[in-house]
Amino acid sequence: MIDNPTTTNPSPLQDRRGQLDIADSLRTAGVAPQRMMDLEHGKTLAQWQNRQGEVRYERPRHHALSIYIDKGQQAQRMVNGKAVSRGFPGAVCLFPAGSRSIWQIGGQFEFFHFYFNDVDVARCASQTWDSDPDKIQLNECYHREDPILAQAGKLLVLSDWQGPGQAMAMDHLAQWLLLQVVSQHASVAKAPPAVTGQLSHQYRRLLQEQIHAELDQPLTLSEMAGWVNLSPYHFARLFRATFGCAPYQYVQEQRLIRARDHLRQSTTKITAIALACGFNDASQFSRAFKARFGMTPSQCRSEAHSSKSR
Repeated sequence: MIDNPTTTNPSPLQDRRGQLDIADSLRTAGVAPQRMMDLEHGKTLAQWQNRQGEVRYERPRHHALSIYIDKGQQAQRMVNGKAVSRGFPGAVCLFPAGSRSIWQIGGQFEFFHFYFNDVDVARCASQTWDSDPDKIQLNECYHREDPILAQAGKLLVLSDWQGPGQAMAMDHLAQWLLLQVVSQHASVAKAPPAVTGQLSHQYRRLLQEQIHAELDQPLTLSEMAGWVNLSPYHFARLFRATFGCAPYQYVQEQRLIRARDHLRQSTTKITAIALACGFNDASQFSRAFKARFGMTPSQCRSEAHSSKSR
């Protein structure tokens, strides 16, 4: 479930061995992930740091997008023993399933990988452009300049992957990364369609009721989009136009408001309240609560009880 991300170092690779071939190749070469996050439907984000040696990607069963974060000039793609391209900060590579490449690393650099599969590509293309999924093919891309994706890499560096609300935010980012990949590096070379208008009053009320009913559950972007029969792409934009914020921000706000009400009106343990309101643990809940209301959950409860006793 995306709302309960895994960000460890490096056990997810062991759990998913045989599924993430490129990650396994890096691990075999002695590279360990700095952090990883498992997203919905098997998509995965990973941050790596490599220093030296040779890495071979031999016909992976999945696709991978690579964004260089720092340096990279000493990362070279080799063909027949010769360097044919060299990395740089912000460089983008795309490894389609079934591709083959050899890499010679002569110095430290950091990069992100985004792992996804044919089902993700087909869903993105069909939902966004109503295209035939069977005709979509990703193109290999090595050390390409792409300022938009390079900026996404910088945002990933600055993000606290385990922070409150980050799981759903990363889900949004994954959907956006897929859209960029398919629109720029696949046979569907079309700009994303414009999204205008807002959700109907009926859908707005349905979403409010459904979100409130499931605040204690993991909520994903695609799941919420399914409630109103929209693609994640269209849903996220119509939701923002309707509610004035992204879906994950709205969900976070409603969870915190419910938690505040529980703290004021009950004597339930704070940990139990955190879990009942959809937070992974009490410390995560406490950080989010203080950032929103300027006080810890304990202080909120004490203040409420003091007011009642006056």
